[in-house]
Parts: sequence; C-alpha cells; structure tokens
Amino acid sequence: MGSSDTRSIDELERCVEAIGTTEPAERSADDHARLIDALVALADAYGKRGEFDAEAEMITRLDQLRGRDESNDVAVHLANALANATSVRARDNLYEAAIDPGRIEAYRNRIEELYDPRPEPAIAAPLARATAETIHANGKGNRRDRIEPLLDRLETVYETHSEPDVAAALLRAHAHAELYRGEGLEQENDGTTDVPLGDTDATETADSARKPSDEENRVTRAEEVFRTHPDGDVAAGLAGVLAGRTNADAKRTDIEAIEDRIGRIEALADRYPAQAESITRWLPVATANAARASFEAADISRVEHWASETAAHYEQLSTPSSATWAAVAMFFSARASFFDGDIEAGETKLERLEELEMRYENPVFAHWLARSMFDAARSYVEANESERARDMVEELSEFAVGHQDREEIEAGLEALRSHAPQLFNEPDSSVSEATDAVEVTAGPVAPTDDPDETLGDTHPDDRAPETDSGRGMPDTGGANGGNQHSAKTSATDDDSADAPGCGNCGDDGCGNCGTDADLKEPASGPVLAVVGAAVLIVGFSVVYTLYRVQQALRDTVGSK
Repeated sequence: MGSSDTRSIDELERCVEAIGTTEPAERSADDHARLIDALVALADAYGKRGEFDAEAEMITRLDQLRGRDESNDVAVHLANALANATSVRARDNLYEAAIDPGRIEAYRNRIEELYDPRPEPAIAAPLARATAETIHANGKGNRRDRIEPLLDRLETVYETHSEPDVAAALLRAHAHAELYRGEGLEQENDGTTDVPLGDTDATETADSARKPSDEENRVTRAEEVFRTHPDGDVAAGLAGVLAGRTNADAKRTDIEAIEDRIGRIEALADRYPAQAESITRWLPVATANAARASFEAADISRVEHWASETAAHYEQLSTPSSATWAAVAMFFSARASFFDGDIEAGETKLERLEELEMRYENPVFAHWLARSMFDAARSYVEANESERARDMVEELSEFAVGHQDREEIEAGLEALRSHAPQLFNEPDSSVSEATDAVEVTAGPVAPTDDPDETLGDTHPDDRAPETDSGRGMPDTGGANGGNQHSAKTSATDDDSADAPGCGNCGDDGCGNCGTDADLKEPASGPVLAVVGAAVLIVGFSVVYTLYRVQQALRDTVGSK
C-alpha cells in the first residue's frame, strides 16, 4: 500500500526539521499531526530508495512520539509505517538479487506487539498486510518453513476482523503460500524456528478449522473468502491464488486447467477495472506455466502462444518479477525450437534470454540462460555442426567462471564432450595419415544424460520438466563402417604379398632380415590408439565369421 503522500523527500525533510526542532509541549495539535504524517511518508520514501537505515531512524522517531503520549493515535501511524517497511512487491527492484526476510519479519513482529494490547481493526489491517508481505519475503528468502505459521496467524486475525482489507491481505498471503507450496519447506533454516506470533493458543481450534489442509484446495478457500468480500483488492488476491496453483498444474501437465485459470484471472480484471493492474500482474506466472506445460505435452504451437503472451505481459509490466517468468517461458520456447530442429528460431530466443540476463542481477536469469546454451550446443552436435558446437561449449566454459553453478556447468560440459568426442577432440597432425587409413566412428550419443539437468534449481518456478530429449548423434559406425575397415585391411594384405623381405617385415623395417634398416620414429600414442582400434575391429570380424561358420556346420550336422 505505502504512503499516499506526494511530497518529495526534500519537502518532507524540511517539514520534519521545521517541526521537530520545536519542543513537544510547544507544538500545536496540527503541527503534531503534520509531523507524524511527514515521518510516516518520509520513512516510506527512504525505504523505497533502499535507504533502510534512514527508514529505521524515522520509525524510531515515531516510536518515541508514541512513548511520550500513548493517549494519541500515534500507534496506528507507527503500525502503518512498520507495514510499509515490510513491503516486498512495491520494492521489487530492491529485492531483485537478495532479500533480508529477518529484517522484514522483525518489523511485522513489532506490529504484533502493538496489536496485542490494542486488538483494533485500525492495527489489525497493517498487521495483516505486514504478515502477507513477510510470507512473500520468507518465500523469496528461502525460509519457507516459516510460511505456514504466519498463515495460521493471519487466518486468526481474519476470524477476529473479517474486513475487506484483512481479507485482501489474507488472499495475498495464500497466493504467495501457493506459489511456494511444497518447494523446500523441508529445507534448512537459519536456526530461529521460534517465530513470535503473539498469543495464538486460545484460537488454535479456529485456525485449524479455517486454514486449508493438504487435502483441502487452497483455491476453494480463496473463492470462499471472495464470495464473502466481492471486493477488487480481494479479487487481486484470488487472482494470485489462481496463478500460484498453476505451478502444481504444470507439474501434472494439466494445460487445460491452467488455461481455465488464466481465463478466470482475465475475467476478474474485466470485472474490476480499477484493480486491473493488481490482478493482471499475476498473469505472467500462469502464462509461463502454460508454456511449460505445453512443452511437456509436446504442443509446440501452444508453447509459442503462451511464451508470446508472457513476453507481452513482461513488456507491459516491466518488473523484475515479470521478467523472471518471461525468462521461464522463453527458455521452454527456445528448447522447443532446438528440439524441433529449428536452430535459427532457438538462437533468436537464446539472444532474448541473454538480454534479460544482462539487464537483471538475479542469478535465476543466468540459470535459464545456461540451460538454453546447453540445448543449443546439443542441437549443434545433432546437426553435426562441429564448429558451432565447439564455440558454444567454449562460451559456456567462459560463462561458468565465477558462476555459482560452475561445478554443475562444467560437469554438463564434460558429459556433452563425452557424448560426442569426435566433435570436440581437435585432430592432431600426427594422426592425420592414420585417420586416412582407418576410419574411427562414434556410436550414438546416449539420450538419457541430459547435461542441462545438472544445473540446480534457483527459484520456485524454475524447475524444468524432466523431458525426453532423446536425440542422439546419428550412428555412423555400423556395418558399413566395418566393411570399410575390412576392405582396407584386405588391400593392405594384398600389397604386402609382393613386399621384399622375410614376410614379417613392416613399414619400419624388419628385425629378422634387416630390410630397410633406417627405422622411423616410433608411432605416437594417438596413432597406436587408432591402429589398435583397427586391430580390434578386424579381430572382432574374424571371431564373428568363425562363429557363423561354426553355427552353419552345427546346423548342417544337425539336419543330417
């Protein structure tokens, strides 16, 4: 929500300084009210600029005013200033790369301290708002084990104060809980598991009755609250719950359910045009999951449609949050193009991912970009474009330096090289003659080891589906290859029949008869490896031929 004061920071600072220099006893009631309003607005202005120390100082001054005169309504203004300080959505740009959920939760707890002695709607509303924002912060800050206790407490507040503003905060909290649902609640925490949520013992039964259980659909609860409060802000919370549920829908590849939820969100925006922006800001979540589910269903046209819709929402919103979902959708669109053999289209989308990664500091963009680069490299391998494959692998190697997922990236590169060694091992001049004489071919690349899956997950919505990317390198080392080896071996045998010497002589002379005593340098390691491969192939052919002859003789004897 934030402060609605339109004054600049300079104007607010002059107001605070002018009134603050007078003694409290000398201030008029109007000056006192003006000072309080200016402190609330100035604290919020500092916070939106990321000047958190200055924000904390203004909040402290408000708290001091409350301590001098508890009979006035400073506590309500202080609660609103504290709630503004917990805002995550309104300060999305500040928390793009990192967030301190502990600081935000501490502000929320201070409102709880104000609410306990004065459980009034005027303080319940900022408490509810701060609780929803704290749930968001804990989700972003990977402290998801703290979400459910906070949600329990917010349900209790709503039971006591069933007002539209509290209901709207409740549904926003459910939206963020749904968004992060099941994503790491069992992860390690920072050791501070005891969250001071106020006195909840007396209302545990009510919490249990109203809070959705694992069996109860969170969407059902949101719809119930919305029916009770058909308000625009509550509708925005419902839209968030619907969008968050598409995460689970995408995991089930339920594209129809996702599209139904998208239609519902759009209908809510049409119904409440004044809150359309708050409602439609959830659409990138749903459309990105629609692109993901469409990829799982191998429906390329749907992938392209929903990826384009997500990109359009991002262009309209231009927020770091919408950019992350645009990256998700673009990744699956690029992957669909690469897997479909449309390398040019895949490269175009890869460039868009690079633009997002350069624009934003969030490491999740580098995560999606690296995975798409792996897809590109694999496509080059499949298309037998060795130079482009080597260039992409080299680029990925440079990209991995200093990257938080360096080990995973390098492991993926190693897997890719092992799948297609003939593309990534530069031919040595010492083996050029040998490779002319003996054709060394690579078998099919195993499709089960997907190099991009070695990258870790960095965001609740960045889990790529487990796809069947079974496009291996074409098998060029089949029977024909064996026949070529046999033919070349036969030609060598024919030529050696007329060679001078004792019959055991080779190209480097003979130790028995002394023919061609000027010995050449010993063969290099690669040459020996190549020749050894040829010997193995010939040996296998001989053994296999003898085996077939033996089987034929047995069949003949058996028939007689």
